[in-house]
Amino acid sequence: MGNTFLSIISFLKQGCIEELLAIAELESLLIYFYRSVIVKFFKTSQSIFALLISALLMLSAPFVNAQSVQIKDAFARATNPGQSVGGGYLTIENPNTSPDKLVSVSYAKASSVQIHEMKMEGDKMIMRDIGTLVIPAKSTVELKPGGYHLMLMGLKEQLNDGDVLPITLQFEKAGKVDVSMPVRAMSHGNMH
Repeated sequence: MGNTFLSIISFLKQGCIEELLAIAELESLLIYFYRSVIVKFFKTSQSIFALLISALLMLSAPFVNAQSVQIKDAFARATNPGQSVGGGYLTIENPNTSPDKLVSVSYAKASSVQIHEMKMEGDKMIMRDIGTLVIPAKSTVELKPGGYHLMLMGLKEQLNDGDVLPITLQFEKAGKVDVSMPVRAMSHGNMH
């Protein structure tokens, strides 16, 4: 703006009215361009940027606000020599307002780990692989002898009292949770 003022004074001294009008028109065009195009562009850009940030925050909200599931009281039963199957137990707490699902479990020294359920059907106790286990919102699910439990299949070595097994639980929302599962001697009359 300062340079424009000096140019106007210079043109007035020289009597160049036509050039003065040309500068005024150019300045008007620049102000119009600034107000109509640049300001609107930046306002629109700011709006788009704000919209994108809001969308990202909304999409990430379940992940940012979600607390991880809590694992407590994990243990496995000791096995006998040559035994290729073992049992694992734990308590899963879901503090979130939406359910989560235990989708898989892994232990490096087993060919697979299955999620099992034992229950009475009529006068028979049945045990079956249930594949996944839903952990309801704001709830606790206990995997214990005689109910839900983990079956460590195809064990590559005996589980001895005092061992600690590194188990990985995979949840649908909470993701991977590593658990240290101590091995305890089996009490009489409690196979699973």
